[in-house]
Amino acid sequence: MATQQKLRLVARSGPQQGRIFSLCEERIALGRDASCELRLDDPKVSRIHAFFERKDDEVYFRDNRSTNGSLINGVRVTQQKVNPGDIVQVGGTEFAVMEDDEFTTIQFISGESVVTHSVEANSVTPDKLAEKFASVFAQYSDIRPKPGQEIPRQIRLVGGIKALFRMSHKLSQLLPMEELMHVVADGVFEMFPGAENVAVLLRDPDAGRITSRFARNRSGEQTLTLQISSTVLNRAIQDKSTVLANDASSDQRFSASESILGFEVKSVVCAPLVAADKAIGAIYLDNRAKEMRYDEFDSELITAYANQCAVAVNNCRLCDDLQESYHQMLQSLVNAIEAKDPYTAGHTQRVKEHTIGIAQELDFEPDRLVRLEMAAELHDIGKIALEDGLINKPGRLTETEFHTIKSHVEMGEKILQPITYLRDLLPWIRGHHERWDGKGYPDGRRGEQTPLEGRILAVADSFDAMTSQRSYNKPMTFQEGLQRVKADSGKHFDPAVVEAFERYIRRRIEADEADSDPEGGTLETMRAKEAARVLQRLNEQEPTPRDGIAPNTEPFKRPIPDPQTHPTP
Repeated sequence: MATQQKLRLVARSGPQQGRIFSLCEERIALGRDASCELRLDDPKVSRIHAFFERKDDEVYFRDNRSTNGSLINGVRVTQQKVNPGDIVQVGGTEFAVMEDDEFTTIQFISGESVVTHSVEANSVTPDKLAEKFASVFAQYSDIRPKPGQEIPRQIRLVGGIKALFRMSHKLSQLLPMEELMHVVADGVFEMFPGAENVAVLLRDPDAGRITSRFARNRSGEQTLTLQISSTVLNRAIQDKSTVLANDASSDQRFSASESILGFEVKSVVCAPLVAADKAIGAIYLDNRAKEMRYDEFDSELITAYANQCAVAVNNCRLCDDLQESYHQMLQSLVNAIEAKDPYTAGHTQRVKEHTIGIAQELDFEPDRLVRLEMAAELHDIGKIALEDGLINKPGRLTETEFHTIKSHVEMGEKILQPITYLRDLLPWIRGHHERWDGKGYPDGRRGEQTPLEGRILAVADSFDAMTSQRSYNKPMTFQEGLQRVKADSGKHFDPAVVEAFERYIRRRIEADEADSDPEGGTLETMRAKEAARVLQRLNEQEPTPRDGIAPNTEPFKRPIPDPQTHPTP
């Protein structure tokens, strides 16, 4: 006899966040209605949205034809068996499916426990901890150096450790390399109030050389030409130890260094950035206008700080390498799509350009632009599963062939669904053939039911189809394509997106005219001529045995389908 599956739901977000629901009943209704066993007060959830049902000792999720649909692991479903580890999304609520015994593995002893002190996890910050540390040395708070005197050691000690605490929190975040460099410099100037210049040098992973990555002075000038002592740098890198000199020109270790004498360096500190026992760079600070007296504590402080910076730099590089690998993978997929059909060569790049142009007119943030750019590169990935030649078949397509072409949207979603890094792009890619009036595919979504990114892709994709050479139609000019898009505003396309598109494309047209070739015409005209030449060469080729048809001598005779019933693929 089969063992009955025992599952529970844990609400990870939404109005029921943190609550746990058992799935032991034969049927559990989920929705806004008061009669539902699992009630969600969410306008995105239908009155009776879905059911969890038991069938043959297993639990199934069934969507009750809800308005906004339901997702399991990021994929829209109507009915599906649920398993431990699945994520069910209904409206703004995510439920994690877990085995019932996962909540009983820890047994608590009955009785009262004495809690002497408790601290909320989010209440302890490095800044607060640093201030608490500083309070221990409150007796030094009134010590102020006289003009011309050095900062007392006690104040430097407190200030340095406070800064180290504070910067450790910032360095633990995964930051872009350029932003990380600013954070590193800020930390140096905060820990060493007398430092005048700072530079961060990193080893080039390909060339193996240590090169300057960032340089700044205390006033914030980043473009200054900071010449540093290679003698000091080489010593720190080779020995993997911090080098400190207060009177560098008189220090026997560096007295022969032309850079020390020529740059008139008075005080210098250089700490290596060591990660996995390898010197990946260095932090270099010096004083040239005014001598700064550094001591053993300063050497230890900058060493501790450099160790934290090395980890942050290493993490940043690993993240950059991972993103580069993803980008290379995406580019391979894009190349595979365009290799299937010469007519679509360059389509992805042009759609990406139009998409980013529209999004910039809509004031998208940089991070959002990056994600949208990826979606534009992958919007047609599902076409890789279509038969060769079907997309640009010269003759009339059958109804079955149209349905096959339209399936590329859902096929693309299935191809990308296993890649967690791309999961947030799936609704945009799925929605790039939806229409504002609800007559698109695959879901017939209307208006803002399609994400904004999907509505932007719809305009960019359609415009390029209008203005590029295809086997079944002549390309329009940009002006003609713009008028066609405007004519479909409020029907096929989101009016707000069309307005942004018009601003973008008019700028493109003006730039095109400014860059026109006196002999060949505008860039747009030259591109159209080149497309025509490509088409002519294709038509002159002998048919391959697989084609089994004569060369197409009338490439523009294919009837253009009614966009209401057969949208452009």
